[in-house]
Amino acid sequence: MPPAPYDQLYIYEILGDARPAAVGLTADYLGLWLEEDTSFLFFAAPAQGQIDAILARDPGLRLRETHHLTYEQWQGGQHLAPLVLPGLMIVPAWQPVPDFEGQVLRLDPGLVFGNGLHPTTQHCLELLLILCAKGPLGRVLDLGCGTGILGLAAARMGAEAVTCVDLNPLCATTSRHNAELNGLAVEVAEGPAGDFLSRPANLVLANLHWEVQRQLWQPGPALLDKRDLILSGITRSQRDPLTELLAQCGYRVLVGRQTEGAWYSLWARREDPA
Repeated sequence: MPPAPYDQLYIYEILGDARPAAVGLTADYLGLWLEEDTSFLFFAAPAQGQIDAILARDPGLRLRETHHLTYEQWQGGQHLAPLVLPGLMIVPAWQPVPDFEGQVLRLDPGLVFGNGLHPTTQHCLELLLILCAKGPLGRVLDLGCGTGILGLAAARMGAEAVTCVDLNPLCATTSRHNAELNGLAVEVAEGPAGDFLSRPANLVLANLHWEVQRQLWQPGPALLDKRDLILSGITRSQRDPLTELLAQCGYRVLVGRQTEGAWYSLWARREDPA
């Protein structure tokens, strides 16, 4: 199969928000990952000169560390290949689409989470397919969208409207790229998940860390119209606390998925949405 368009990755770890200073960069620049007070700038070739220029534009920035990885190492040593589920195939954007009777989603994961190979992503897709088989998905909110894989899969399955949200600017950029790649009209927004929970939606998709989820699932008006939740990103030890939180909000877990390792995913339904 054709290789990924990314090969060698040169990553510059800068203390501070480097977005305003990261201008006028060459075609080797792949994107910026902002995590708390640290910016990770990705290039396809060594770029120390460009980094020096960024640091000169903003003296408050400081180069902390540099990294050199292959793209396969960045993807956890996994070689990306099509993911085939009943009625849905996720195909790396640079590979030919095999014959398939069902929906096909082409995906360029770029440098962010959501290539379809992690068990939490696969479980969410499986639960989404189960829910879709029972009727229209309606309006969908994908919180912590990463590459946009879950929200875009929902759009491909006929969702009425989809909003993808991520705090990381590179995730938002990647999700928009994947929406365009598939000709799907979805809204992509950048910001904290909690700021968007009040958006109208019949289904919420959230593959997020426990610390974020424990803040999201609280009784209140933001959840009144959310009939279904498909959640992942938690461990087995966090399953019961999450289930209890959801029960307090009026949700009952209908289907769970658990790996042999640590991960747990679920589909929960509120039987009396507003």
